[in-house]
Amino acid sequence: MGGKGRSGPTLEDKIVQRAVVEVMNAIYEEDFLGFSYGFRPGRSPHQALDALTVGITTKKVNWVLDADIRDSSEA
Repeated sequence: MGGKGRSGPTLEDKIVQRAVVEVMNAIYEEDFLGFSYGFRPGRSPHQALDALTVGITTKKVNWVLDADIRDSSEA
């Protein structure tokens, strides 16, 4: 797939990639918590901000944590 010298993925590559995404989503979607929004189908950053706003304005909140983990697989 994606033979040498090509500038991008072929149609076959894209079909296989999409199929893998669908299978992985079906397997792991049930493991995510309801308030998890990152990189999930049908969820957006705007929805995450809306949920955060509702949570902060309707409940007592002592702290909010925002984390961006980069290169966590590198030692």
